[in-house]
Amino acid sequence: MTKPIRWLVDLHPDFPASELVVTYLKNHKKLAPIVMDRRAVMLGDWPQTKDLIVGYGTMYTINRLMRHSTLNIGVFDDYASLRCSKYYGYIYHLLRRDFLFAPFRSLPDLPLKKMFGEMVFVRTDTNYKLFPAETLRISDLSKWVDTYRDYKYELVVVAEVVKFDIEYRCFCRNGVFFCGSSYPTEPYLEVPQEIQRFAEGAAQLLIDTGMNMLTVDVGIRHDQPCIVEIGGVNSWGIYGANVADFVKTMEEEAQERWEDFS
Repeated sequence: MTKPIRWLVDLHPDFPASELVVTYLKNHKKLAPIVMDRRAVMLGDWPQTKDLIVGYGTMYTINRLMRHSTLNIGVFDDYASLRCSKYYGYIYHLLRRDFLFAPFRSLPDLPLKKMFGEMVFVRTDTNYKLFPAETLRISDLSKWVDTYRDYKYELVVVAEVVKFDIEYRCFCRNGVFFCGSSYPTEPYLEVPQEIQRFAEGAAQLLIDTGMNMLTVDVGIRHDQPCIVEIGGVNSWGIYGANVADFVKTMEEEAQERWEDFS
């Protein structure tokens, strides 16, 4: 008999989606979720359980859960593959904006004004944000780099500044959309069919990287869909997505991986 999946959830005020999931699980599942607090995560005080686990919570918690080999099968986020320098090569034509990769400390010395104009958008190469993504004036780069000098050897993405009319978060499994909504502000809207298909196209391209569970963030610019960012599913907010569909698909993937593992 197949064992049911049990959720291990990090409840954190900066990650309200976890509370939505916990509420749903308590109302609809026989197995109550295991709720972790930050102190337990910091100390590595993971539960001693034989249950098949799927994790959900902040990147901080999921990163640490990934290292706990007896519980981590139900963690699908792959932070190494989610580096922009890793996945941009597969979906660069869907970004529809100019960008370059550079060492963080080199930004004040690059001819960025000639390439991008007065303003640039800068973010970390990693999906695990080491410092906030910012839209900056070229003249402010030196001061900003100095502020975050601890990361001077990190790779960053420098891109032209674009404005999206609306953004959607699309969750995909094996290249197929399974839930989503507009984000990050309410009212949350359903994802139109054409945006679902666009997200699925990107997710299918990324299957070759080994990532089959993804969020594909899509922005609309000049009536065209563009990739905003590719993310994971264990540590990404669900906003207005259907919680039942999210839970069902996450459990299906976890069940499959636990069966393969055992």
